[in-house]
Amino acid sequence: MAARIARTLTVALVLALQAQAGFAQTRPLPPGTQEMAESAAQALLQVRDDGAELSCARAVENAHGGLDTMLEVGRRNIDDGYLRRADFEATAKTLTQLRGQLSLGDCQTAGGEKQAFYRCMSSDYNHVMACATRHSF
Repeated sequence: MAARIARTLTVALVLALQAQAGFAQTRPLPPGTQEMAESAAQALLQVRDDGAELSCARAVENAHGGLDTMLEVGRRNIDDGYLRRADFEATAKTLTQLRGQLSLGDCQTAGGEKQAFYRCMSSDYNHVMACATRHSF
Protein backbone atom coordinates (compact mmCIF):
# COMPACT_ATOMS: atom_id res chain seq x y z
CA MET A 1 0.00 0.00 0.00
CA ALA A 2 2.76 2.46 0.95
CA ALA A 3 4.64 1.69 -2.28
CA ARG A 4 1.50 2.37 -4.35
CA ILE A 5 0.94 5.70 -2.57
CA ALA A 6 4.59 6.66 -3.10
CA ARG A 7 4.36 5.75 -6.80
CA THR A 8 1.16 7.78 -7.20
CA LEU A 9 2.76 10.78 -5.52
CA THR A 10 5.84 10.41 -7.71
CA VAL A 11 3.66 10.29 -10.82
CA ALA A 12 1.95 13.45 -9.61
CA LEU A 13 5.29 15.11 -8.90
CA VAL A 14 6.69 14.27 -12.32
CA LEU A 15 3.58 15.54 -14.09
CA ALA A 16 3.59 18.75 -12.05
CA LEU A 17 7.31 19.34 -12.62
CA GLN A 18 6.86 18.73 -16.32
CA ALA A 19 4.05 21.26 -16.41
CA GLN A 20 6.16 23.80 -14.49
CA ALA A 21 9.00 23.28 -16.99
CA GLY A 22 6.60 24.16 -19.80
CA PHE A 23 6.37 20.69 -21.31
CA ALA A 24 3.28 20.33 -23.42
CA GLN A 25 1.04 17.44 -22.51
CA THR A 26 -0.03 15.38 -25.45
CA ARG A 27 -3.08 14.08 -23.62
CA PRO A 28 -5.18 15.98 -21.07
CA LEU A 29 -5.13 14.80 -17.49
CA PRO A 30 -8.33 13.34 -16.04
CA PRO A 31 -10.49 15.80 -14.06
CA GLY A 32 -9.00 16.65 -10.68
CA THR A 33 -5.62 15.11 -11.47
CA GLN A 34 -3.88 18.42 -12.23
CA GLU A 35 -4.83 19.83 -8.83
CA MET A 36 -3.73 16.62 -7.11
CA ALA A 37 -0.44 16.67 -9.04
CA GLU A 38 0.30 20.25 -8.06
CA SER A 39 -0.57 19.60 -4.42
CA ALA A 40 1.53 16.45 -4.28
CA ALA A 41 4.45 18.19 -5.97
CA GLN A 42 4.38 20.98 -3.41
CA ALA A 43 4.35 18.44 -0.59
CA LEU A 44 7.18 16.35 -2.05
CA LEU A 45 9.32 19.41 -2.66
CA GLN A 46 9.43 20.14 1.06
CA VAL A 47 12.25 18.75 3.15
CA ARG A 48 10.58 16.71 5.92
CA ASP A 49 13.60 15.72 8.01
CA ASP A 50 16.22 18.44 8.15
CA GLY A 51 18.30 16.96 10.96
CA ALA A 52 19.34 13.62 9.51
CA GLU A 53 22.80 12.34 10.32
CA LEU A 54 24.97 11.82 7.25
CA SER A 55 24.86 8.24 6.00
CA CYS A 56 26.47 8.06 2.59
CA ALA A 57 25.19 4.56 1.80
CA ARG A 58 21.60 5.51 2.67
CA ALA A 59 21.85 8.87 0.87
CA VAL A 60 23.09 7.35 -2.38
CA GLU A 61 20.49 4.57 -2.21
CA ASN A 62 17.67 7.07 -1.60
CA ALA A 63 18.85 9.45 -4.33
CA HIS A 64 19.30 6.68 -6.90
CA GLY A 65 15.92 5.21 -6.02
CA GLY A 66 14.16 8.56 -6.36
CA LEU A 67 15.81 9.35 -9.68
CA ASP A 68 15.13 5.87 -11.04
CA THR A 69 11.47 6.20 -10.12
CA MET A 70 11.23 9.60 -11.79
CA LEU A 71 12.78 8.19 -14.98
CA GLU A 72 10.43 5.20 -14.92
CA VAL A 73 7.39 7.43 -14.42
CA GLY A 74 8.53 9.69 -17.24
CA ARG A 75 8.71 6.69 -19.57
CA ARG A 76 5.21 5.67 -18.53
CA ASN A 77 3.97 9.20 -19.16
CA ILE A 78 5.27 8.90 -22.73
CA ASP A 79 3.60 5.52 -23.16
CA ASP A 80 0.34 6.84 -21.72
CA GLY A 81 0.42 9.92 -23.95
CA TYR A 82 0.93 12.55 -21.26
CA LEU A 83 4.41 13.62 -22.35
CA ARG A 84 6.25 14.07 -25.63
CA ARG A 85 9.33 11.89 -26.06
CA ALA A 86 11.56 14.89 -26.88
CA ASP A 87 10.60 16.63 -23.63
CA PHE A 88 11.25 13.49 -21.62
CA GLU A 89 14.62 12.86 -23.23
CA ALA A 90 15.86 16.33 -22.27
CA THR A 91 14.85 15.79 -18.66
CA ALA A 92 16.03 12.18 -18.60
CA LYS A 93 19.49 13.25 -19.73
CA THR A 94 19.81 15.65 -16.80
CA LEU A 95 18.45 13.13 -14.28
CA THR A 96 20.72 10.38 -15.61
CA GLN A 97 23.77 12.67 -15.42
CA LEU A 98 22.90 13.58 -11.83
CA ARG A 99 22.45 9.91 -10.96
CA GLY A 100 25.90 9.17 -12.39
CA GLN A 101 27.48 11.86 -10.21
CA LEU A 102 25.99 10.56 -6.97
CA SER A 103 28.16 7.84 -5.48
CA LEU A 104 29.48 6.57 -2.18
CA GLY A 105 32.92 8.02 -2.91
CA ASP A 106 31.47 11.37 -3.96
CA CYS A 107 29.47 11.54 -0.76
CA GLN A 108 32.46 10.67 1.40
CA THR A 109 34.53 13.51 -0.08
CA ALA A 110 31.72 16.06 -0.42
CA GLY A 111 31.70 19.37 1.36
CA GLY A 112 29.46 22.41 1.49
CA GLU A 113 26.13 22.23 -0.33
CA LYS A 114 26.89 18.85 -1.83
CA GLN A 115 27.44 17.36 1.62
CA ALA A 116 24.26 19.07 2.80
CA PHE A 117 22.43 17.43 -0.12
CA TYR A 118 23.75 14.01 0.90
CA ARG A 119 22.80 14.67 4.53
CA CYS A 120 19.29 15.61 3.37
CA MET A 121 19.10 12.40 1.31
CA SER A 122 20.20 10.37 4.35
CA SER A 123 16.61 10.63 5.56
CA ASP A 124 14.02 8.27 4.12
CA TYR A 125 11.44 11.06 4.59
CA ASN A 126 12.97 13.42 2.01
CA HIS A 127 12.47 13.26 -1.75
CA VAL A 128 15.44 13.73 -4.05
CA MET A 129 13.85 16.79 -5.68
CA ALA A 130 13.30 18.44 -2.29
CA CYS A 131 16.94 17.95 -1.34
CA ALA A 132 18.21 19.00 -4.78
CA THR A 133 16.08 22.15 -4.68
CA ARG A 134 17.25 23.13 -1.21
CA HIS A 135 20.91 22.21 -1.70
CA SER A 136 21.96 22.98 -5.24
CA PHE A 137 25.59 22.26 -6.00
